Amino acid sequence: MPPLREIMPVERSVKQSHAALERFFRSLEASDGVARLRLHVPMRVTAKQYGLSIDREVRIEARPVRNPGQEAEVMEISWVPEGTAMFPRFDGRLFVTGFGNAAMSYVELDGHYTPPFGAAGQVFDAAIGQRIAQATAREFLADLKATIETS
Repeated sequence: MPPLREIMPVERSVKQSHAALERFFRSLEASDGVARLRLHVPMRVTAKQYGLSIDREVRIEARPVRNPGQEAEVMEISWVPEGTAMFPRFDGRLFVTGFGNAAMSYVELDGHYTPPFGAAGQVFDAAIGQRIAQATAREFLADLKATIETS
């Protein structure tokens, strides 16, 4: 399982960011009790911008983890593709830290993903899949940042 780690600055305190994330993930839960989210897989059009993207719906779980005595707020997070979509699974954590700055926080996604297609997926991952996974993680964190900063 290849590692996946991205970090994004957010213009809110650690407590505000963590509270916004908890509200956001609770809001995803549907009447069937399953939380779903559309993840964006950006397709690079030029070296400087993203244009088209492929969206995939995933079942997502995010729950706070007790972290007494630590500055970071932590959530366990995982997602699996919905239906038959060929999309990586992910298991990891979201950390919200402040690094001593009361007005700013950093949301970090850290974990591992499992490429689809078994052995063939590992070959694909070695070629370009890792870059796609990193871009998807950046898009996911950018969406979380927008959600936090507008709440």
